[in-house]
Amino acid sequence: MLAQQEIDALLSGAIDLDQKDGGESVNLADMMNPSGERAKDGGTRQKKIQVYNFWFPARFSKDQMRAVELIHEDLSERLTTSLPTFLRTNVRPRLVHIEQGRFHDFIKDFPPNTLFHLISLAPLPGHMVLTMSLNVSYLILEQRLGGKIEGRFTERQLTEIDQSLLRGLVEHMLGDMKSAWSKVVSLEPSLEDSTVNQHWVQMMMGNERVLLLTIEINIQGVTGTMSIFIPFNMLKPISDVLNPHIWIAGRKENQINPAAREAAMQAMMKASFPVTILLGSAELSLRSLLHLSVGDVIELDTSIDSPLTVQVSNKKQFYARVGKSGKRMGVQITRVYHENDDTRTGF
Repeated sequence: MLAQQEIDALLSGAIDLDQKDGGESVNLADMMNPSGERAKDGGTRQKKIQVYNFWFPARFSKDQMRAVELIHEDLSERLTTSLPTFLRTNVRPRLVHIEQGRFHDFIKDFPPNTLFHLISLAPLPGHMVLTMSLNVSYLILEQRLGGKIEGRFTERQLTEIDQSLLRGLVEHMLGDMKSAWSKVVSLEPSLEDSTVNQHWVQMMMGNERVLLLTIEINIQGVTGTMSIFIPFNMLKPISDVLNPHIWIAGRKENQINPAAREAAMQAMMKASFPVTILLGSAELSLRSLLHLSVGDVIELDTSIDSPLTVQVSNKKQFYARVGKSGKRMGVQITRVYHENDDTRTGF
């Protein structure tokens, strides 16, 4: 068993390893740096060792992390425009930090009366969590309730009215979230629930690995944070499009396939619809209707010069006039039917 100092000495090349067969000794630092590059002082340049934490393994590449970062930088810029109109005061959001880890390690640092908002991003599975620091929450409540922002607050439990007002702020931000994500994928954010019960939030999220995005919020000289936790399982279905190049270039819309469109049009041309010509209408009493017999004539409410209505699938579509086509009766389309035609006179 080697001590930590001995391990450090081996990695730095201070100790040579002797071969059992009597060969030349081997320097561990040289083995880790096979290129044999030398430092300016004549020594061997040490190979840069990347630290890997087996308890918090990275689940997404740097490109995917960068894409999420760009999305929320865009969200911060959108909130810079929309939040001041909602709060009626100057607000400056700015994305300052992004990291990944386990949700239970992040949540234990929040005060007990923190309000957590569970947001779904349909059609993605699961929920993401959004929360704001208490100093910012109290300042927002003071502003929405018509008070004066003085930069001081007394920590207290959030009432139902407080929670409702803060939910309104989050619902206001959902449109900006949708727009920020639209360059990568089309999503429909919605606020599912808001709660101060950390145990319930912990039960909902479990021990999932999440992306933590911290947005700094400055309101009239008071600085706080808004934290967004996005589970890895939520982002997994769109991991292939989480690329900064896609975000910069914009999401590609579905291209029209001319061959598929032509095939669909040909299939539609073969569809059949019932066509009905309304010659007119008449009102009869039940007595007259019961006494009708073969050869009786029913007088309609239309004249020979009145346009006839053509129905396609029981819906009025055209006007026509009656005539003959060869030896058969027929109608000739004169114009298209409009819904407001029923209110006009002369038809």
